[in-house]
Amino acid sequence: MSNSKIQDILDILDYLKLDEARKRLIELYKSPEFSSYNSLQLLREILSVQYISDKNSSFEKSVKLSKVRNISASLENIKTGNGRKYDENVIEQISSFDFVDKAYNVGIYGVSGAGKTYLMSALCIEACREGFDCRFIDYGETMDELIALSRFTDLSKYNKKIKRLSKHQILFIDDFAISKYPEEGMKILYQLIKQREENGKSTIFTTQYSPDEWGRRLSENENCYGKLDGIRRRLTTGYTILIEKASQPN
Repeated sequence: MSNSKIQDILDILDYLKLDEARKRLIELYKSPEFSSYNSLQLLREILSVQYISDKNSSFEKSVKLSKVRNISASLENIKTGNGRKYDENVIEQISSFDFVDKAYNVGIYGVSGAGKTYLMSALCIEACREGFDCRFIDYGETMDELIALSRFTDLSKYNKKIKRLSKHQILFIDDFAISKYPEEGMKILYQLIKQREENGKSTIFTTQYSPDEWGRRLSENENCYGKLDGIRRRLTTGYTILIEKASQPN
């Protein structure tokens, strides 16, 4: 291949901002193995490095935008041991993320300190790696923010916040039901969960409390019964992961 033809390709790659592919083509052209590549091999060689670079960049951006709690969390560390017991078959099934197509939800249950947030962080990072639009939130902080926004005369910020949260492919809610809220809070929570269901989106949440406890954990207001039932019914459609503390030998 002549220098002029190579330069034409380099110019095209430069225009398309395929920097990694351009660098790889220059490396190959200067190597003695260049003549041994056929057209398809050469194309694959220069595009694969660009693909890997772009995919890694997209993954890093997705993780940053998700605001995941623990960026070092990994599913490889989710194994029974060190005082914790997991149903690894369920976790393996969930980590395929097939449930997202069905808009199923995932509840991660366990006592305080069981490792729920770590597991959910690991799932969030893996979902980002798979290309899903993810958002990781703290239940109490988000509810406080939404309630404050709902009290403004101009509700545009509140509506935008609810709309954004209702459209993420997977919403990760940490410490669900950790705080009680009055009727206005339950209206907001019900609106969010209902909109996510209508949009066909999945929610993964951690909580210390079983669904039959949510009635008194979310709110003590009797007027909230219908909304509480609607929240519970929607969120428990899907999978359950229980992290147990392994019994210690005597």
